[in-house]
Amino acid sequence: MRVLILFITLITFALGGCVSSASLDPISTENGEIIQDQKIVSQIQSSSTSTKIGEIDYSIESYAWRDFMPIVNPPVRLILKNKLIRSDGDPIESSIEVMQHYVVKGSDIWRPVDVETRQDQNRPGQIEILSRDGPTWETGSKVLVGLKIKNLQTDTIHWLSATEVEIIRTE
Repeated sequence: MRVLILFITLITFALGGCVSSASLDPISTENGEIIQDQKIVSQIQSSSTSTKIGEIDYSIESYAWRDFMPIVNPPVRLILKNKLIRSDGDPIESSIEVMQHYVVKGSDIWRPVDVETRQDQNRPGQIEILSRDGPTWETGSKVLVGLKIKNLQTDTIHWLSATEVEIIRTE
């Protein structure tokens, strides 16, 4: 009987170790999901850093970082901020809608669900698109960022991309 109890105890600890190590998966995310979709990757790769909507040029700037300021609950997750910039500095029309942004690393694509979009009050020709709680990809690595926007007046989709965006470490 003691041997059976010892055996069950050992199995319980072994299985418990397996569960906790799975939670440290380096591509896990709390916001959105990690997908593999070659069509999306190809679309982003073939996109430019700027596009023309009507007579106006729009461009993208992307920043990716993980903030290692002392915190209580690691792991520190990826934060992505895109800026959609109107070239003439005039306010971005309400007919321009940000549909989705993506971050590609290798064959993995982070597609965040919770996306905060806000007008920069000091720069009316810019919209900031922010997502938090992404994957725990290593700092120093480079990612490809894609931004999908829609012109509601013409019902057309436009893609923008930023290549070689380095995930930086902040503290």
